[in-house]
Amino acid sequence: SSGINAEYGHLTDDEEVYLKTIAAACSSSVFGNLCSPIADTTIAGVLFTGCPMLDHLKVMSTFCIPIGVLSLLLGDLMVGLNLYPFWASYLVALLIIVLVFTLFGRSPRRDSLARKLLALVRGSGMARFLSSSSFESSTEEEKTRLIQDNL
Repeated sequence: SSGINAEYGHLTDDEEVYLKTIAAACSSSVFGNLCSPIADTTIAGVLFTGCPMLDHLKVMSTFCIPIGVLSLLLGDLMVGLNLYPFWASYLVALLIIVLVFTLFGRSPRRDSLARKLLALVRGSGMARFLSSSSFESSTEEEKTRLIQDNL
């Protein structure tokens, strides 16, 4: 039923409307948290990594704005207008992610830090090295030097 329910003060008794509203509010708060320069996670990320604030926001916006627009148009709007069920929005999102990675994705460079660290952890027992007592008792400068020497 639609219309104002005077007895309870609700706009509608449809539980699905409440769930869609909560989902839209949660997703928009995550989007705002990731793209806001005054968010606690943004400030902490910038402080801990030493990355300039504008560079951090540029990278986060590059990923978050297209995803936010697509999820708004193909998720919230389509499900909200009952053009397809909520589970279909997951399938649409998965298809778009696969298409984007297939069309625009690239493999990491051979000399990338991620590849080196992955190979190091897999191949040379880096996990055992990092948990060893000699590493634990080292100063921060020694730890940095030891890790760089093992790359």
